[in-house]
Amino acid sequence: MSGKKNVRRKPILLALLVGLCGNATLATLSVSELAFSVFPIISLVLAAYMLYQEYLSSPMEGDTPVCALLSFLIGVFGYSAFLRTQFPEMGTNYLSVMITLVLVIWLAIKMGVAERPEPKVEAEK
Repeated sequence: MSGKKNVRRKPILLALLVGLCGNATLATLSVSELAFSVFPIISLVLAAYMLYQEYLSSPMEGDTPVCALLSFLIGVFGYSAFLRTQFPEMGTNYLSVMITLVLVIWLAIKMGVAERPEPKVEAEK
C-alpha cells in the first residue's frame, strides 16, 4: 500500500453526525427514561441535508462510501453505548462498545491512519 488514501473527511464526519442524531432521535421517541427533545430531530434533518448536498456536489470516490458507512455505524453504536452507560437499567453496553471499537479500528485502517510505515529501501548502486 503506497501513498495516501483518497478519502474525503467531510462526508465521513457528516455520516457520523447522521448516525448519532438518528439514534438519538429514535431514543427520544422510544425510551421512556429520556425526556422528549426536538433538537435531535432538527440536527438529524440538518446533517442528512448537508450529507446529501455534499453527495450532489462531488462524487464519492475510492474508499469514501465504505468509510462513510463505517462512520455512520460508529455513530449509531457509540450513542447506544453512551445511552446504556447513562441508564444501566437498559442493559449492558459491552456489545455496543466492542462493536464500536472494532469499527473504529477498521475505519482507521481504511483511511490510512493506522498504517505501518514502509521500510526505506536503499538505492541500489
